[in-house]
Amino acid sequence: MKTLGQGSLASIVKIILDVVWYLGWVLLSFAALVLLAAAATLVMDFLGYSPGVVTELFQSIREHGWLFPLLVTEIIAFMIVIDRLRRISSTLIAGDPFVPENAGHLRVIAIAIAGYQVLRHVTQGAVAMLLTMMDQPVLGGLELTATANIDLGAWFAVVALLVLAEIFREGAKMRQEQKLTI
Repeated sequence: MKTLGQGSLASIVKIILDVVWYLGWVLLSFAALVLLAAAATLVMDFLGYSPGVVTELFQSIREHGWLFPLLVTEIIAFMIVIDRLRRISSTLIAGDPFVPENAGHLRVIAIAIAGYQVLRHVTQGAVAMLLTMMDQPVLGGLELTATANIDLGAWFAVVALLVLAEIFREGAKMRQEQKLTI
């Protein structure tokens, strides 16, 4: 099977990325709706109104709604990576992978992964702190400890993507110089 061009492995990957892209939008929309419902329950609490018909649903949203802003930001980071991979695979289908834009796409993917990793650490700390402040047990009965749980694989991927971005940038520059050579 071909790796570049129409009907290639790159076109199959592009189709899979397109499906994941649209599923990500569905998930993001659902998370945003739950976030709006959580905001509505806060307003209802402030006004002293308690809905009767969907009390259990609103109670669940009230208890766990604070997780959804974190989920939305993680979904957005995921969507950025998927979007950039879709753009890269489009150049692969066109048969021209060494375009200057691909270097930028790889850089953005590396930054999104790094941002996600930082966000993951911040959110884990914030969730543990909120649970402790609200006198609720931490899930699984674990105690709060100051251990660093760094995902070395993800940080290696960030560095590797930055290196690949530079390789693509140099490859595109060399290709442009080759086109100008007689």
